[in-house]
Amino acid sequence: MLYLMPWTAPYMLIVIAATVTIPSINRSIYSPSFQRQTAWVLLALSIMEALTGFAAGPVSSNLITAATGGLLTRGVGLELHLLLIDPLAFFFTLHIASGIGLALIRRGVRWTPIYTIVIPALLLLGFATVIYLDSLFFF
Repeated sequence: MLYLMPWTAPYMLIVIAATVTIPSINRSIYSPSFQRQTAWVLLALSIMEALTGFAAGPVSSNLITAATGGLLTRGVGLELHLLLIDPLAFFFTLHIASGIGLALIRRGVRWTPIYTIVIPALLLLGFATVIYLDSLFFF
């Protein structure tokens, strides 16, 4: 049985973020290639979220359990479904911040604090809000 405490989610996110989003220190999160990378990660996480959601459902769980050979049961599907919310929220807010920054750069906004302070602060605030609301489910 897969069981992870909710307080371990930030540590898992740090590991995921360090391996996926920081391959080179010289790259900016506002580059188009970075936005494409986060879009691919979001696609993979969304597919896993949908699959585990169907596995956790009362009607479709039997079909998914049979299709996965008994590996993804209803209980495991529900645990994975709930566990994937935080990484999905992280990459979603990162993708949004990257898109906003890229749009501002393309429109000629050159004020440096917006890229170094304002957008990262809003990114952290948005992600912290999602984590807080998600933690209310477990307690």
